[in-house]
Amino acid sequence: QQTQQGNAELRYRAHVAFSTAYDLMKNLESVRNRRKAVIYISSGYDFAPFEKSRMKYQAEQYQLDATDPQNDPFLRQQNQGNNFAEADLVRELAELTRAANRANATLYTIDPRGLVAGPDLDQDLDTAEWQDHIRETQDSLRVLAEQTGGIAVVNQNDFDKALKRIDAETSDYYVLGYYSTNPDPLKRTRKIEVKTPRNGAQVWSRTSYSLR
Repeated sequence: QQTQQGNAELRYRAHVAFSTAYDLMKNLESVRNRRKAVIYISSGYDFAPFEKSRMKYQAEQYQLDATDPQNDPFLRQQNQGNNFAEADLVRELAELTRAANRANATLYTIDPRGLVAGPDLDQDLDTAEWQDHIRETQDSLRVLAEQTGGIAVVNQNDFDKALKRIDAETSDYYVLGYYSTNPDPLKRTRKIEVKTPRNGAQVWSRTSYSLR
């Protein structure tokens, strides 16, 4: 029960963060005809961390068989809850990136943890699960950045270099507009590919947009 309460609190805090960021994107929609950059500082999101360890702990507490959770209604319910948590995180990320793209805002995500080596010595965690958790949180930041045309500054300590790159990208840029020739109103997500014939030039742009 304590583990469930901890996960619920974790998800609640994440929902608050996503809701705040979503409201910011809605406000930025009123700023038109220009590119907007948002520096998003977060340690990332994982709505179902350390799943195996939590299942094992709960099985020991209630003397259940964790080797086959499908045979126990309680553990089966916990497993379903983890699946719902992962789907919920995907939905939150998708909604925020869509809102950012509607506002023509680029998210530059920064993980303040820097280079993550491993869990603290006083944390009794499986190394593989710890790495899965770190990868999940970092991937959530990568999704927010890559789906809006930004970069994710994760697993590194050289923040000065990253901030200089962000400053360079936001100082000089082109705003391109066009009318789509795709008449299909049901194809709401449209891919974008920007190319240039200039040798040595590297293009950074959004990869898609969604119809309102």
